Amino acid sequence: MAEFICTDVEEHVMQELLDEIRELYQQCEEDIIALESDPHLIDRQQSLFRAIHTIKGDLGLVGFAPMISLLGAVEDLLQALRNGQLNYTNLLSDAIFIVLDQTLEFVTNCQLHGKSHYSHERQLRAQKLSQQVVQAQPDEQPALLNQLIAALDPKLVLTEALDSPQQFDWQHDLRFFRELMASVESRSRYWHDRADRQLKMALLLNRFAGDIVDQRQLTAACYIHDFGMGFMPLELLHQTTPLSKNQRKLIKSHVYCSAKLLENMADWQSAKMMILQHHEQPDGNGYPLGLTDKEISDGAKILAIVDTFDALTHERANEQHTKRPIRRAVAEINRLAGTQLSSFWVTVFEQAMESLLQEKQES
Repeated sequence: MAEFICTDVEEHVMQELLDEIRELYQQCEEDIIALESDPHLIDRQQSLFRAIHTIKGDLGLVGFAPMISLLGAVEDLLQALRNGQLNYTNLLSDAIFIVLDQTLEFVTNCQLHGKSHYSHERQLRAQKLSQQVVQAQPDEQPALLNQLIAALDPKLVLTEALDSPQQFDWQHDLRFFRELMASVESRSRYWHDRADRQLKMALLLNRFAGDIVDQRQLTAACYIHDFGMGFMPLELLHQTTPLSKNQRKLIKSHVYCSAKLLENMADWQSAKMMILQHHEQPDGNGYPLGLTDKEISDGAKILAIVDTFDALTHERANEQHTKRPIRRAVAEINRLAGTQLSSFWVTVFEQAMESLLQEKQES
């Protein structure tokens, strides 16, 4: 998260700014409620656009640059609405309210603490998605708006992502994969609930990035990627001494065994690719093919981070392994960015963990 330091803004100016934002917020709220009842009210569309534009201009006058880009993205959406390129829906209301809430919080923090935090990466993602919404066909816009909402405020999906995976509407295959993995996990005391744990984290990272990886495929890959480990000799799984060359070779073969499970299931070929690649590394030193960063799928990059984090924070058989505190594990993953792990997804991971740790501190 980036830090914005507020300087050279007098207290009375800050208070006037907050008062105006709150007043315009109320105006936006009235306009949004009216538009949800009748999306074709031109005067309400114009009023909402003017209010957002005014807030953006006010922030520009005091140099609060970090929020201007987000308000600009909302302006673009409202301009598309006025031009007939976008239909008004509750999803648009949600996106607008999120930006207004974040703007109010940003300015309030600057008044109270002289600084505020924001995510530059998240803002860039939100700007890109807002442009995609404007340019998309009408039937594509709702899905893109959902992605925009997730990019704007991942905390909205944080609790959902960390709850039991059973809340999702699993299709038959996904339930089947989960049941298979439950049996595999029963082979080792170190694997209990590992797949569900990893799935929660994988979905969380994906949502922080705006769900750029298909959730169904990622879910399948999470459940299946270590399936092949269940068919390794139990004494090898629980071995406490360093592995021999042949033993390491045997362990590496699990990616093929796992991916083979999906060989004849046409609907899960993307998941299969994630499974095959989840031990590849951006620097080309991974296995089984020695792929480099641009050749590795995003789903596989997520799995690599999730695997690493789980290994760092949970007990394992090898005596050289030390279970680390969460913040130490986050630091270790950051150290691996660009070599063993994707730099982009490590950044996403850090943002997700920072929000998660902050949520726990506040609860």
